[in-house]
Amino acid sequence: MTLTRYPVLLAVPGLCLTLACTSPDPAVGDAADAAPAPDAATAPDPTQSPPSGAAALATWLAAGHYLAWHCEPAGHPARSPSAHGRNRICNNAALHAATGARFPPGAASVKELLDADDTIVGYAVARKDADGTDGGNWYWFERVGTTTYADGPGTSGGARTICVDCHSHATRDFVFTVVP
Repeated sequence: MTLTRYPVLLAVPGLCLTLACTSPDPAVGDAADAAPAPDAATAPDPTQSPPSGAAALATWLAAGHYLAWHCEPAGHPARSPSAHGRNRICNNAALHAATGARFPPGAASVKELLDADDTIVGYAVARKDADGTDGGNWYWFERVGTTTYADGPGTSGGARTICVDCHSHATRDFVFTVVP
Protein backbone atom coordinates (compact mmCIF):
# COMPACT_ATOMS: atom_id res chain seq x y z
CA MET A 1 0.00 0.00 0.00
CA THR A 2 1.24 3.48 -0.85
CA LEU A 3 0.78 6.33 1.54
CA THR A 4 0.25 9.62 -0.23
CA ARG A 5 1.29 12.87 1.29
CA TYR A 6 -0.99 15.87 1.10
CA PRO A 7 0.66 19.07 2.28
CA VAL A 8 -1.32 21.24 4.65
CA LEU A 9 -0.27 24.81 5.22
CA LEU A 10 -0.99 26.42 8.60
CA ALA A 11 -0.64 30.15 8.90
CA VAL A 12 0.04 31.58 12.31
CA PRO A 13 0.93 35.28 12.56
CA GLY A 14 4.71 35.46 12.13
CA LEU A 15 4.99 31.69 11.54
CA CYS A 16 4.20 29.43 8.62
CA LEU A 17 4.05 25.63 9.13
CA THR A 18 3.66 22.85 6.59
CA LEU A 19 2.31 19.51 7.77
CA ALA A 20 1.99 16.33 5.74
CA CYS A 21 -1.05 14.13 5.83
CA THR A 22 -1.23 10.67 4.32
CA SER A 23 -3.83 8.70 2.49
CA PRO A 24 -3.93 4.91 2.67
CA ASP A 25 -5.43 4.75 -0.86
CA PRO A 26 -2.93 2.80 -3.05
CA ALA A 27 -4.40 4.29 -6.24
CA VAL A 28 -3.58 7.84 -5.19
CA GLY A 29 -0.12 9.31 -5.38
CA ASP A 30 1.95 6.45 -6.86
CA ALA A 31 3.60 8.95 -9.19
CA ALA A 32 4.61 11.02 -6.18
CA ASP A 33 6.45 7.99 -4.80
CA ALA A 34 8.49 7.55 -7.99
CA ALA A 35 12.09 8.70 -8.19
CA PRO A 36 12.37 12.40 -8.87
CA ALA A 37 13.20 13.55 -12.38
CA PRO A 38 16.85 14.46 -12.89
CA ASP A 39 17.62 18.10 -12.36
CA ALA A 40 18.07 19.71 -15.78
CA ALA A 41 20.98 21.73 -14.41
CA THR A 42 22.95 18.56 -13.54
CA ALA A 43 21.98 16.42 -16.55
CA PRO A 44 24.72 16.29 -19.22
CA ASP A 45 24.14 18.62 -22.16
CA PRO A 46 23.67 16.34 -25.19
CA THR A 47 25.14 19.01 -27.47
CA GLN A 48 28.40 18.88 -25.47
CA SER A 49 28.71 15.10 -25.25
CA PRO A 50 28.93 12.94 -28.37
CA PRO A 51 27.10 9.64 -27.86
CA SER A 52 28.72 6.22 -28.11
CA GLY A 53 28.06 3.90 -31.03
CA ALA A 54 28.44 4.46 -34.75
CA ALA A 55 24.72 4.90 -35.52
CA ALA A 56 23.96 7.31 -32.65
CA LEU A 57 27.17 9.23 -33.30
CA ALA A 58 26.43 9.56 -37.04
CA THR A 59 23.06 11.11 -36.19
CA TRP A 60 24.65 13.44 -33.62
CA LEU A 61 27.37 14.54 -36.05
CA ALA A 62 24.82 15.13 -38.84
CA ALA A 63 22.89 17.40 -36.45
CA GLY A 64 26.05 19.53 -36.23
CA HIS A 65 26.06 19.94 -32.44
CA TYR A 66 29.86 20.19 -32.36
CA LEU A 67 29.82 23.21 -34.70
CA ALA A 68 28.93 25.42 -31.71
CA TRP A 69 32.12 24.28 -29.93
CA HIS A 70 35.54 25.94 -30.10
CA CYS A 71 36.60 25.13 -33.67
CA GLU A 72 39.60 25.88 -35.79
CA PRO A 73 38.64 28.51 -38.37
CA ALA A 74 39.52 26.39 -41.42
CA GLY A 75 40.84 23.06 -42.58
CA HIS A 76 44.61 22.56 -42.62
CA PRO A 77 47.17 19.88 -43.48
CA ALA A 78 47.78 17.23 -40.84
CA ARG A 79 50.12 18.13 -38.01
CA SER A 80 52.77 15.58 -37.14
CA PRO A 81 52.29 12.79 -36.10
CA SER A 82 48.66 12.73 -37.35
CA ALA A 83 47.82 10.20 -40.02
CA HIS A 84 44.44 11.88 -40.64
CA GLY A 85 45.46 14.11 -43.55
CA ARG A 86 43.68 17.42 -44.04
CA ASN A 87 41.40 18.20 -41.06
CA ARG A 88 39.70 20.71 -38.80
CA ILE A 89 39.31 20.23 -35.03
CA CYS A 90 36.57 21.30 -32.61
CA ASN A 91 36.75 20.99 -28.80
CA ASN A 92 33.79 21.03 -26.41
CA ALA A 93 33.62 23.40 -23.45
CA ALA A 94 35.04 20.84 -20.97
CA LEU A 95 38.14 20.14 -23.06
CA HIS A 96 38.62 23.79 -24.03
CA ALA A 97 38.41 25.10 -20.44
CA ALA A 98 40.53 22.42 -18.74
CA THR A 99 43.77 23.72 -17.26
CA GLY A 100 45.28 20.73 -15.44
CA ALA A 101 47.48 17.96 -16.73
CA ARG A 102 44.41 15.74 -17.22
CA PHE A 103 41.13 16.49 -18.92
CA PRO A 104 37.90 15.91 -16.98
CA PRO A 105 35.40 13.21 -17.86
CA GLY A 106 33.12 14.66 -20.53
CA ALA A 107 35.94 16.42 -22.40
CA ALA A 108 35.51 15.75 -26.11
CA SER A 109 36.94 16.59 -29.50
CA VAL A 110 35.65 16.16 -33.05
CA LYS A 111 38.07 16.12 -35.96
CA GLU A 112 36.52 16.66 -39.38
CA LEU A 113 38.52 14.65 -41.91
CA LEU A 114 38.65 16.63 -45.14
CA ASP A 115 39.48 16.12 -48.80
CA ALA A 116 41.60 18.60 -50.80
CA ASP A 117 38.52 20.84 -51.30
CA ASP A 118 37.72 20.84 -47.56
CA THR A 119 34.68 18.61 -48.02
CA ILE A 120 34.10 16.40 -44.97
CA VAL A 121 34.85 12.77 -45.84
CA GLY A 122 34.96 11.39 -42.29
CA TYR A 123 35.24 12.07 -38.59
CA ALA A 124 37.49 11.17 -35.68
CA VAL A 125 35.90 11.64 -32.25
CA ALA A 126 37.34 11.29 -28.75
CA ARG A 127 35.41 11.63 -25.47
CA LYS A 128 36.89 11.10 -22.01
CA ASP A 129 34.60 8.81 -20.03
CA ALA A 130 36.47 8.38 -16.74
CA ASP A 131 39.29 9.82 -14.68
CA GLY A 132 42.61 8.15 -15.20
CA THR A 133 45.79 8.11 -17.20
CA ASP A 134 44.97 5.34 -19.65
CA GLY A 135 43.62 5.53 -23.21
CA GLY A 136 40.98 3.04 -22.08
CA ASN A 137 39.33 5.91 -20.19
CA TRP A 138 38.39 7.46 -23.53
CA TYR A 139 35.77 6.56 -26.14
CA TRP A 140 37.28 6.62 -29.66
CA PHE A 141 35.59 6.73 -33.05
CA GLU A 142 36.93 7.04 -36.56
CA ARG A 143 35.04 6.69 -39.82
CA VAL A 144 36.09 7.62 -43.34
CA GLY A 145 33.40 7.24 -45.97
CA THR A 146 31.46 4.13 -45.00
CA THR A 147 34.37 2.40 -43.26
CA THR A 148 34.52 2.53 -39.47
CA TYR A 149 38.05 2.05 -38.14
CA ALA A 150 37.37 2.57 -34.43
CA ASP A 151 34.21 2.63 -32.29
CA GLY A 152 34.58 1.98 -28.59
CA PRO A 153 36.70 2.40 -25.48
CA GLY A 154 40.44 2.42 -26.00
CA THR A 155 40.84 -1.04 -24.51
CA SER A 156 40.62 -3.14 -27.68
CA GLY A 157 40.14 -3.22 -31.43
CA GLY A 158 40.83 -0.21 -33.62
CA ALA A 159 40.23 2.14 -30.72
CA ARG A 160 43.28 0.59 -29.03
CA THR A 161 45.55 -0.21 -31.97
CA ILE A 162 44.87 2.94 -34.01
CA CYS A 163 43.65 5.73 -31.72
CA VAL A 164 45.31 5.02 -28.37
CA ASP A 165 48.60 3.87 -29.89
CA CYS A 166 48.92 7.22 -31.68
CA HIS A 167 47.39 9.51 -29.03
CA SER A 168 49.58 8.00 -26.30
CA HIS A 169 52.32 10.24 -27.75
CA ALA A 170 50.40 13.44 -26.97
CA THR A 171 51.99 15.55 -24.26
CA ARG A 172 48.68 16.06 -22.45
CA ASP A 173 46.20 13.26 -21.69
CA PHE A 174 45.84 11.77 -25.18
CA VAL A 175 44.96 15.14 -26.79
CA PHE A 176 47.23 16.75 -29.37
CA THR A 177 45.21 19.91 -30.11
CA VAL A 178 43.30 22.24 -27.82
CA VAL A 179 41.64 24.87 -29.98
CA PRO A 180 42.41 28.38 -28.61
